[in-house]
Amino acid sequence: MANRTILIGMTATFVGLTALLVVAGVVVNPLLLVVAVPFGIAAYLMWYHASGRLRERTRREADRLGATERERARQRARTAENRRDAYRTARGSRASAGRRRNDTPGDRAPAASVMSEREAYATLELDPAADQEAIRTTYRERAKRLHPDGDEGDEEAFKRLNRAYEVLKE
Repeated sequence: MANRTILIGMTATFVGLTALLVVAGVVVNPLLLVVAVPFGIAAYLMWYHASGRLRERTRREADRLGATERERARQRARTAENRRDAYRTARGSRASAGRRRNDTPGDRAPAASVMSEREAYATLELDPAADQEAIRTTYRERAKRLHPDGDEGDEEAFKRLNRAYEVLKE
C-alpha cells in the first residue's frame, strides 16, 4: 500500500509539473510545451499503473496467451533439469569407471535408486489419494524438520524425502 501511495504522489507531482510547463509554454516560451509532453506522458503512465489498470491489462494478456505459453515455459524448465540430471549422472559414471579393479561391489556406496510412487507416498506418510496441495504441505513440514541444518537434521532422510517429493509433484 505504501508503494501505491508514493506512486500516486509522484503522479500528482508530474501532473502539476505538466500543468506548470503548459501554462509557462503559453505565456513565456512555446518551447516549454515540447518539454511538457514527456512529463504528461510520464504522469499518464504512472496514473495507469497506480489505478491498477496496468495489472488488469497484463493479466488479461496473460490469460489471452493461455496455458500454451505457460506450458512451454514449464517444458523448457523440465528440459533444463533433465539435462542437468543427465550431466550429473554422466559425471558420476565417469568417476565410477576410474575405480580400482580390486574393488568389490560391497565396498561401493549403493547407487541412488529410483523410487516408486508407492514408496514415495510411504516416505511422506500420505494416502495415495492425497492431492497436490497435501503433498506439498506435508513435504514442506517434513523438510523443515529433517533438513540437515535443523535440530532433527538427518541428511539421508532428507534426501529420501526430496526424492519422494520429486516423484509425486508432477
